[in-house]
Amino acid sequence: MRKKYLFGIVILLLILAAFGIYQVYKPHRNAAGEEAAASLAAPDLYLEFQHDENAANKKWVGKVIEVSGIITSVNESAAYVSINLKAAAEGGINCSILKKDLNPEDKLKAGDSLTIKGKCTGFLMDVNLVDCVIKK
Repeated sequence: MRKKYLFGIVILLLILAAFGIYQVYKPHRNAAGEEAAASLAAPDLYLEFQHDENAANKKWVGKVIEVSGIITSVNESAAYVSINLKAAAEGGINCSILKKDLNPEDKLKAGDSLTIKGKCTGFLMDVNLVDCVIKK
């Protein structure tokens, strides 16, 4: 009887370990294959969050949206590129893109007009979008 319990516990631990390994090594997904819930200008999205953050959170957080705007800065880190779109004097839209998702021929610089699709994660001084792709 005790062997059956031990065997069941070992099987359960193996299943949990396999699930954990899958979660760690599963491929990264970006917003390219997902349909956008809306298409907005950067100032409109920013003002919506600034005016009523709770309502904007309910409306946009967790959803894929397209945002059009003018680039104010492009910053690179180890694996990501952070593109900031101009929205207001106090802040903007911060878009995080994996370097591998960028076309090497695209030369992004301040002043360029751009449309980005990404998943909204909320408002922390800027509206943040993750898993972004540049929309052609």
